Amino acid sequence: MQKDAISIQILGSNPSKLSQYRSQISSLINKEITTQLYNNTTPDLLSLYRDKKPPELLIFLLDDATLAALNELTTLPSASRPALLVIAPDNDKQQMRLAMQAGARDFFTSPINEQELHKSLNKIIFDMRRGRAKTGTLITIINAKGGSGGSFITCNLAHIAAALSDSSAVLIDFDLQFGSQSLNLDIKPQHTIVEALNDVTQLDFDAIDGYMSLHGSGLRLLSTSFEQVVLPGEIIVENLDQLLTLLISHYDQIFVDLPRHIDPLSATILERSDQIVIVVQQSLSHMRDAKRLTRILKSEFNIAEKNILIVINRFDPDSSLHLADIQANLESSVLYKIPNDYDRVANSTNLGIPLYDYARNSAITKAIISLAESLNVPIRAEFKEKSFFKKLFNLKDK
Repeated sequence: MQKDAISIQILGSNPSKLSQYRSQISSLINKEITTQLYNNTTPDLLSLYRDKKPPELLIFLLDDATLAALNELTTLPSASRPALLVIAPDNDKQQMRLAMQAGARDFFTSPINEQELHKSLNKIIFDMRRGRAKTGTLITIINAKGGSGGSFITCNLAHIAAALSDSSAVLIDFDLQFGSQSLNLDIKPQHTIVEALNDVTQLDFDAIDGYMSLHGSGLRLLSTSFEQVVLPGEIIVENLDQLLTLLISHYDQIFVDLPRHIDPLSATILERSDQIVIVVQQSLSHMRDAKRLTRILKSEFNIAEKNILIVINRFDPDSSLHLADIQANLESSVLYKIPNDYDRVANSTNLGIPLYDYARNSAITKAIISLAESLNVPIRAEFKEKSFFKKLFNLKDK
C-alpha cells in the first residue's frame, strides 16, 4: 500500500450490489476497495468495527436493512466517524436528512452519473489528504539575477535526491515559456504542467503520475513543452495551490525551478515553500538584487530567515568580492559555495546528463551533494563523502 493510500469500504445489504459497486468505483478511482455485508445477521455497526479498524472512507448503500446502521453513525462524535458518501435508491428527503446528520459528504441516487460520482470521490479523497500531516518538502530555487545558474542547480539537486536517497523526488519547471529542464535531463515530455493544472480538480494521487516524465534515476519531471506558449493569466492560482497540495502529500522532495519575478503564481509557490534557495554570483549587481529579494521574502511573505539559503554559484576564491564581503552585504553568516567548473557544466547540459552521472567525483558534484544534505535530503550513507581517516582505514559510516 502506498503511503498516501486511504482505506475505502462499501457497506450494503445486497451482495450482488456490493460486488457491482465495488467493480464500478474501483475502475473510476483506481484504488483498492473492500466490502462489508450488513444485514439482520450482522452485529450492530459499532460492534462490527470494534475488533477491526474502520475504513477512512465509507460508501454507504442505503436501504431499509442498513437504515439502522446509518442511525448509529449519527450518534458518534463527528471526529470518530469515517468520511461518508451515501447512495440511496431514491431521493427520499428523510433519508437525505439522516445522511447529512451522519456527516455525509455527498448523496447520490441510482442510477448514478459516473462522472459526478468520480468527481465527488476525488474531492473527498483530496480533502482527506489535505487534512493529513504533510509528508513532502517543497524546495524552491530562484536566481537573484538572470543567468545565475539556478535552473542547473535545481536540476542536479532534484536528480541527486532521486538517485542518492530513498526519497521520491519531483522536479517542477515553472518557467512556463522558456523552461529548460527537459533538455537538462534529455527528456521529451508527453504531457505538461499546464495540462496537470487544467485537470487538477479531476486528478487523484495515482493519476498525477501520468502527467510527469520519468528519468532513469527515478526523478519525475513536470514541465512545459517547447511548442507551447503559456501566458501567466492562463493559470488559475487555486489550481496551482491544489496541485502543490497533491504533490506535497504524495512525494518526499519537490524541487521548483522558479523564474525571477513576483506575481500571484510565484507568490503561491514561495509562501508554501519549506526552503527557498537564492542563487547568486560574485558581483555587486547580484548582491543588490539578492538583498532586495531577501527583503521581499521576509517582509512581504513572512518567510523566516532560517528558511532562506544563499548559494554562491561559480564561486571564485580569487574574486575581488570576497566571501566576507558577501556575508556582510547579505547579512548572512551561512553561505553555500558551488565551485566554478565551466567545461563540466557546459558538457553536462549539452548532453542532457546530470552532473552525478557525468562527473560524480568532481568538486562541483560533491558541492551539490553537500547542498542537498543541507536541505535535509537524506543521502544514503554509501554516497556520503568519507573523511580522510575513514578512507585511510576503509571504515564505514555509522
